[in-house]
Amino acid sequence: MHLLKDYSLLWAEFGVLLLGFISVLFAPGLLTSAFQPLWRIGVRIGRDSRVAWAFAFAAPLVLRLLAWPIHKFPAPTVQDEFSFLLMADTFASGRLTNPTHPMWIHFETMHVLQHPTYASIYPVVQGLFLALGQVVARTPWLGVWLSVVVMCGTFYWALRAWMPPVWSLAGAALAAVRIGMFSYWMNSYCGGAPAAIGGALVLGALPRVVRSQRTKDALLLAIGMVVLANSRPYEGFFFCLPVVVVLLAWILGADDFCRWFGFTPSAKTDLPLILRRVIAPMLLVLMLAGIAMMYYFWRVTGDPLKMPYVANSEQYSITPLFVWQKLKPAPHYNNETLRYFYTHWNAKKASEHGRFVRYWCFYLGPALTPPLAMTWVAWSDRKMRFFLTLCAFTVLALAIEWWALPQYAAPMTVTLYAVILEGLRHLRTAIVRRREGSRWRDLVPLVPAVIVVMIAVRAAMPAFSIEPMPTWPSVWAAGGNGSSGRLLVQNFLRNQPGKHLVLVRYVNHDNDESIHDEWVYNRANIDESRIVWARDLDEEHNRKLVQYFKDRKIWLCSSNDCKPVTAN
Repeated sequence: MHLLKDYSLLWAEFGVLLLGFISVLFAPGLLTSAFQPLWRIGVRIGRDSRVAWAFAFAAPLVLRLLAWPIHKFPAPTVQDEFSFLLMADTFASGRLTNPTHPMWIHFETMHVLQHPTYASIYPVVQGLFLALGQVVARTPWLGVWLSVVVMCGTFYWALRAWMPPVWSLAGAALAAVRIGMFSYWMNSYCGGAPAAIGGALVLGALPRVVRSQRTKDALLLAIGMVVLANSRPYEGFFFCLPVVVVLLAWILGADDFCRWFGFTPSAKTDLPLILRRVIAPMLLVLMLAGIAMMYYFWRVTGDPLKMPYVANSEQYSITPLFVWQKLKPAPHYNNETLRYFYTHWNAKKASEHGRFVRYWCFYLGPALTPPLAMTWVAWSDRKMRFFLTLCAFTVLALAIEWWALPQYAAPMTVTLYAVILEGLRHLRTAIVRRREGSRWRDLVPLVPAVIVVMIAVRAAMPAFSIEPMPTWPSVWAAGGNGSSGRLLVQNFLRNQPGKHLVLVRYVNHDNDESIHDEWVYNRANIDESRIVWARDLDEEHNRKLVQYFKDRKIWLCSSNDCKPVTAN
């Protein structure tokens, strides 16, 4: 792994953390004094729930606006982004999927289904957010922004069921800073926030259901499960297993089991009341969602029980779901790019070690590792057992699946933050109980101090002509930088009159460095698009394609050249 090159900002974060520890040792009280006004403001905001809600929702809006000079509208560059944008365009057009195009063989590309229909292979929640942005403001990225705003709001709501208001606000602020400014969850179209929203709804609704037996909390719990099923279904299933166990234990009257995990059941378990207020509403929501999902699968794949992702995997992929499974036989590929991607890059990348390094880089990094290590201080707090159980089940799911990307762990984001915040909260309580001059009281404000300094470091980099590498694991730099070859050609053709057909001819596209520079992605309605991107195939296929699009100007493009051609 190219740790020095790809993760340079994380090394900078480690350096800032080290300086912070030095200040704790040699300048005790400095950080506490600096952040005491901020703490008082948080306490004051937390006293009014309406102001707290406004803060939780406004934080990612304001922070992203502050980051606007560095990251404006992100340009899609990764294959997954184009697939999600296809889904958004399809939904915004009022359709669930699209018919297979007559010239589909020229439009085959990664993460897009061509048969039996033309559609994205991914779950729908991220596409719905993007479609909302496209319909409301003609920019799908507005949906990304909205998803992060909702995520921070649900984080505050979820944490409020477990801890005091000021610490719940700290969790929302932590998400807004580390995810809502520079990370790829905000600055790309790949998603992450929808699954985190689902996890927060589940985590926040469960204790409220056990404590109060309110129908609205049961509905939110079921909605959270539905969101997980339609964003990260595999990891969401593992995340929900302990939730279902606790719910069943509560229904069956196992109060001691519930209390062991930090839940406080109502004084008397009334089974008929629980069935009416909790079980029936949840089953109704889950049943309706299941019917809707099967209808969507049927429209896209022709089978109500087959997900688009599974259909695509059957047609193209050789990689299995779990790490102990063997590679599948390679199917026939209609072009060399797809063959290399699915039989070489996929298999090679999936087998690489260091998957949990990616998760650590994104979710923790140097700044949040020490407070996670301090969770032993809060071990006597029973709710920590439930938090850690949720994290353990999710980590188990991540450990045994073939692929590993940071957004896969999104369901447990708020739970991980809860573990960190509980550790810091108990550490602060233990320090306050000690004598006033304890030098370790600066350990709690050390975390926000490191994050604030890293924001300043990241914001100052453009002034020194330093452009951080937008690697996905990094939380401080991600998203399209607007310099991809496809985007440059697209911007050029948009200023040309008429409609265009771009024949993409790859040069040396069978290596790991260039395989992600994929140009062949189109809108939902290909025939009505001003620019159509098509794969350059053999002479016979190209002749049929040009005849089909005979009213368009034809361009032959490669990574280093783009020129008009005359149709014969």
